[in-house]
Amino acid sequence: MTAELLKSSGRVCRPAFITHRKAPFSRGQTLSRRGPSARCDLTNQNSSQRASSSQGASCSGRQWLSTSEPNQKAAQSSLGCKAKLQESDLQLPKTDGSGNDGPGNLGGNGSSGGGGGDEGAGGDGDEDNDKLLNTAEAEAMAARKGIALPQEFLAAAAQGGLRQSVLLQYAMLQAGFFTRFFSKAFPAVRNRLLSDPKFLFKIGAEVAIDAGCATVAEVRKRGDDFWGEFEFYLSDLVVGCVLDCVLVGLLAPSAVIGAKPKTKPSGLNSMMQKIPSAVFEASLPGVREYGLASRVACLGVKFLEYSLAGMFCGFLGQGVANGMMLAKRKYYGDTEGQVKIPSVTQTALVWGLFMGTSSNVRYQTVFGLERAVDLTIAKRIPQAAYVATICIRFINNIIGGENFIDMARWAGVQ
Repeated sequence: MTAELLKSSGRVCRPAFITHRKAPFSRGQTLSRRGPSARCDLTNQNSSQRASSSQGASCSGRQWLSTSEPNQKAAQSSLGCKAKLQESDLQLPKTDGSGNDGPGNLGGNGSSGGGGGDEGAGGDGDEDNDKLLNTAEAEAMAARKGIALPQEFLAAAAQGGLRQSVLLQYAMLQAGFFTRFFSKAFPAVRNRLLSDPKFLFKIGAEVAIDAGCATVAEVRKRGDDFWGEFEFYLSDLVVGCVLDCVLVGLLAPSAVIGAKPKTKPSGLNSMMQKIPSAVFEASLPGVREYGLASRVACLGVKFLEYSLAGMFCGFLGQGVANGMMLAKRKYYGDTEGQVKIPSVTQTALVWGLFMGTSSNVRYQTVFGLERAVDLTIAKRIPQAAYVATICIRFINNIIGGENFIDMARWAGVQ
């Protein structure tokens, strides 16, 4: 009888029984109650509106109605869908504020994110967002990577924390033969490789390009006198290759292994730590920050460093060249048109001046151009960094070789 009465008013009722198991409240809006109930499919929009206003619950589309005692009077007195929603009838899913269906799920506690991740670069409150590992954490991660930590790394982990990015980069260096050898044999090279993985490539490219470019420049400048002045060429080549390693090494930044020291250095050491390795070196927030004054001071510091390196190598190289010329003349005797043996001291001073001025400015520019490529094109095409290094250093060596010949002849040493 109830079905006939509802059908006459424009509704179709189908008896249904709701299970005793509570289900999440979702788009289907399910009520969990005991006893029989009826599901109403509304076909009359006006009756739906009247039911909403009279009962305080919206009935649109499909809803589940729950009745305690279905009878004809209840069906006849209601023109809309009866639904008395109680809080106990609805079981909403509990969330932990992370968008998940409860604690312990992925994303709810940050266990898979950078902050608590074991392999990521998550932050632990450091200003540079690099996680600091204590001794136990560092040794555990090193064991998973299958590597042994240097004593310097263990000391940093014990004193304030070892940077996670440094440990991961060091593990990558152990995959290559040359990088593994140099990183274990020479701590200074290792620290520069940690900061710039292309450090060895830059040195190799510099030496190879310099050897070829120096030969071309010497032949062009000396012309027909090349073989008569071969000792000068050989001296320049040997000194140039040694200085290539010095030039690239002095400009290359060294990686920060651990936390910022709690005790601040004083005196000259404090002043030197405020000066970058190169004018265009990147700052590390909270650890190494460089302003305009410190970057300008870098040019002066590199002038002194390059000048001292140039004088030492020039003294050594010209001394070897003079010895070769004296031995040649003693064996073959004096020849017509032979060049005068230059002063070792004067040649060393020319090398120092050349390194402190021309080389200093040119290699600072090379460093800045390479960094600009790393921050732009190389982010999309990593191979572009290697191509740019070769091209930039090739042009730089051509200019540098001709500049040195002009300066040496101006000073009268060649």
